Amino acid sequence: MTAPVTHGTVVTRGLRLHYVEQGSGAPVLFLHGFPEYSGAWHGVMARLRPHCRTIALDTRGIGRSEAAADVQGYDIAELVHDVKDVVAALGLAKVTLVGHDWGGFIAWEVAMRHPELLDRLVIVNAAHTGVFEHLLREDAEQAKASQYMLAFRSARGEELVARNDFAGFRREMLEPARAAGFLSEAQADDYLRLWRDSKSVSAGLNYYRANKSGPPSGDDRAPRPLEQTRVTVPTLVIWGDRDVYFTPRTLELLPTVVPDLRVRRFADSDHWIVHQQPDAVAALIAGFVEGRLER
Repeated sequence: MTAPVTHGTVVTRGLRLHYVEQGSGAPVLFLHGFPEYSGAWHGVMARLRPHCRTIALDTRGIGRSEAAADVQGYDIAELVHDVKDVVAALGLAKVTLVGHDWGGFIAWEVAMRHPELLDRLVIVNAAHTGVFEHLLREDAEQAKASQYMLAFRSARGEELVARNDFAGFRREMLEPARAAGFLSEAQADDYLRLWRDSKSVSAGLNYYRANKSGPPSGDDRAPRPLEQTRVTVPTLVIWGDRDVYFTPRTLELLPTVVPDLRVRRFADSDHWIVHQQPDAVAALIAGFVEGRLER
């Protein structure tokens, strides 16, 4: 399924950020994860075209968006401010914000810090950041599953992910999606071009570095009290149960910090559910935006 898209640029804190847009109606802003870009959402956006105005951002440093000058330019406060600026620059009062993976981390933080910007929040396989901070210290299974973040933060991060032409990324995401027909050859080539762009890869790794993401390492931030990370906006969590990066505890603890919560789980999908289940993901978002999704 394809639909025409338009491209635009927003300037935030001196950086030009690229976005793609299609459809009309209630505005829905999409944030991708790592190692992806705005194109991760094209299938879902095309399906939502009859229902919503969909906008997918290349977050700072990724794809066609300009990179920050240094690692600290990727601090979560800067990433949240980008979303605030994008919403304002597009002339929107509020949006439904959708985030996957690192885009989900940003979306959770936007909901905590600027709930006035959001009509609704949709999270796709991304742990609530406050819950995640505690699990990394209290849950051995989650700490083990997140060890890769420490490798990403290391000085050798670029070398490690680029080894054998990004063999790890291809094995974990690209090749299974292509073999199952979730990604076309052209889409797979787009991902390879993105990864071979050293600017985008370094920027993605800097998200982890700037925010000290991952298990305790001696220089990380202390976890916030959970009551300081409450999300009050209506929230939908879409979850592939076979995710190897987040343990089930990330879902079990959500009701303690997200009172207005809906969770929809998919037993046969994993972290890359956006590609595996675009029809279902789009239908859930449309139903949520239109007020048809019960708790």
